[in-house]
Amino acid sequence: MAERRRRALLLAAVVAGLLAGPLPSPAAAATEPVTVAGVLRVSGAPGTLIAVDGRRYRGSIELRPDGRVVNDVPIEDYVEGVAEMPSRWPMAALEAQAVAARTYAWWSARAGTHDGYDICDSTACQVYRGAEVVLDDGQRWAAAVAATAGQALIDDDGSPILARYFSTSGGRTYANQDVFPATGAHDHLVAIDDPYDAASPYHRWEVPFPREVFDEILSRGERLSAVVPVSDIARTGAVDDPSATFVVRGGDGARVEVGAVEFRRFLSSVAVDRFPERYPTRRADGLRPLPSAVPSSRFTVTLTDTEVVLSGRGWGHGVGMGQYGARGRAADGHTAEEILAAYYGGLTAVTADDLPDRVRVGLGATREQVVIGGDRPLEITAGDEVVVERALGPWTATRTGDRWRLVPPDGADRELEVAPTRLVEAMSRQGEVVAVETDLNAHAVLHLEVRDDTGEVVRAEHLGVVEPGRHAARWHYRDDAGGVVAAGSYRVALIGEDAAGGRTGTPVTVQLDTGVLSGPDEGAGPWAPSGGGSGTLVVTAAALLSLLLVGLLLTRTTRRTPS
Repeated sequence: MAERRRRALLLAAVVAGLLAGPLPSPAAAATEPVTVAGVLRVSGAPGTLIAVDGRRYRGSIELRPDGRVVNDVPIEDYVEGVAEMPSRWPMAALEAQAVAARTYAWWSARAGTHDGYDICDSTACQVYRGAEVVLDDGQRWAAAVAATAGQALIDDDGSPILARYFSTSGGRTYANQDVFPATGAHDHLVAIDDPYDAASPYHRWEVPFPREVFDEILSRGERLSAVVPVSDIARTGAVDDPSATFVVRGGDGARVEVGAVEFRRFLSSVAVDRFPERYPTRRADGLRPLPSAVPSSRFTVTLTDTEVVLSGRGWGHGVGMGQYGARGRAADGHTAEEILAAYYGGLTAVTADDLPDRVRVGLGATREQVVIGGDRPLEITAGDEVVVERALGPWTATRTGDRWRLVPPDGADRELEVAPTRLVEAMSRQGEVVAVETDLNAHAVLHLEVRDDTGEVVRAEHLGVVEPGRHAARWHYRDDAGGVVAAGSYRVALIGEDAAGGRTGTPVTVQLDTGVLSGPDEGAGPWAPSGGGSGTLVVTAAALLSLLLVGLLLTRTTRRTPS
């Protein structure tokens, strides 16, 4: 079979050369491992989703020799992938968030603090989840990004401002220099009262510690262990003062003074490490845990005979736009422009001529191994050299030194076999749809094709790259223009396309015997075997995972949002 496969590929290459120009490179078959030095670039046709270890991205992906993985993406697609505000929130808040996120990405790119990319994908920059954000019911967020496309907040000199934002202020934001002294004072990042922040479930919070638990936590501190058992704790400075300290006293008279920010970080870290079953505790509404054991440094301490109780407010660094404050303002009728002006010193968004077209996003830490796939064939290049012309399925890239070894999925060398298309059921939904299925023995691009009795294609649908196994799709009796097809005989085929571009598939006949279709939105007459109607292609849940995740296990990570 391998020899027959080789000859078939050679013949296909010769024919392709005669019809379309030079022969493709040997990499076009995409069946053998290959080791490459330098930067690898993974890309696809416009609209391709590229999966990196199960998470999908738009744009292209770079694998760097140092193990960094970078997503080179159009800036508007980048903003769509920012996961910092729930899509269900008021549209004015979403639009304000979109402008802030776009501005911050631009500012980060100009700052040039990252090596080989413009911005990271974590809370250290702003959380970015690629295409998953919109695909995971984020259509309203996508609409907000589209409504503000190209808009940013800029200084008088035309440069982007440092558009910081955070979850919850507790009623008042901080000035930038009070929290981030390294970046100094900014006219647009000043402290303001934020009464609309009361919409947040983190506006006020309370965390109780049994005395013995609190003493155990403090005993883990290099300095704080000296005051165990604790007899008194007093805050020196206002609850909204980030420079405030706590004076902690022990029963033997020992005294330790610790900064509020440092004390919060210590308590949060050790509490979760030592007592993960207790901390974080639930937030005030009881719906979910607090984001950390101690969400901010804005708290006071009360001691009783049995407990140490922290009473606090807010979550996050407190500089710039409070996201829950933005939500509260939007609910009260404020526009996105008014929200941005409130938090950024009166600035309003403008269409920025110098906004970069693309952003380079560093995806997490360095990696030794990456699994890459796509919903369309992928091209892998190193400089000007095409390493793999059409990669199908999950390719594994393993780094050794400054080289990447690319290994195709199991069975990549098989000759593609596609079982004849068959009807899976007389499925109608009141006579609206017919379902078909097939089996494939290898990774392939799957297409749905419908021809009428003259052989003309009336419907052609790209279903994506699928793994070996059974796959199903549905045809709702519409043509490519969206109109309901006429009565007659149709041949429906699921067609597989291999790595060399060869297609194969056998159709099944669907017959419309009688009835007159009245229009796309008015129902339809009877069809055989499953009736007529309206709609577009719908893929079954099992097939959808195969089509979109390219046979990879989708890694669902927890979204860090202020919800």
